[in-house]
Amino acid sequence: MGSALGSGAGRAAAAAAAAAPSFECAVCLEVLHRPVRTRCGRVFCHSCISTSLKNNAWTCPYCRAYLSSEGIPATDIAKKMKSIYRNCTECETQVCLSEMRAHLRTCEQYIKKYGPLQEPGDAITRYSCPFCQCEVDEDDLMDHCLTYHRSETRAVYCPICHLTPGRDPAYCSRNFIRHLQLRHTFYYEDCIDINVVEEILTERVLDRSFLEYVHVNHPNST
Repeated sequence: MGSALGSGAGRAAAAAAAAAPSFECAVCLEVLHRPVRTRCGRVFCHSCISTSLKNNAWTCPYCRAYLSSEGIPATDIAKKMKSIYRNCTECETQVCLSEMRAHLRTCEQYIKKYGPLQEPGDAITRYSCPFCQCEVDEDDLMDHCLTYHRSETRAVYCPICHLTPGRDPAYCSRNFIRHLQLRHTFYYEDCIDINVVEEILTERVLDRSFLEYVHVNHPNST
């Protein structure tokens, strides 16, 4: 009887452990930072999955499923991480999971053992300006073109779209700055509210994106 109860308790504990959400990224093997959920249901750090997709032909680093995007913020996981505390594996300091990555950046014992914590996203992708071939970060490409190429009318390809799956690599735009404004200056994170379910978030983002598109292309329609 005792052994039966023991084995039953063991199975229950194993089931509970399996059901518990994981807060570890399968790419960097550290506590999740800005977690996002991919189309195949996996959760990764935003910087980890972004870098992995660009380096591995847009496939999930865990199950190898094709992914056309980084996914959407895993707001349920991020919310839970704000209320869960764990001990740092190196210095035993109790830290909120949502702050663990920041703690590891300054934990002397962690740094001594592994070196400074490096995020995959720290190696920012740089793109060649289609006008002058100067290499700049994606966030700086718009400012660069506004500063040095505002009057350009040549048809050029977009270096960002060139690396994006599903786009025509030979596509050229005669108004590259407007193309950047329409395609590459809208960020999902600007619209998120961690207290709103992800389905509503997605609907809000799509609505806002459509309204911005209409406003830019048909300013007199409203």
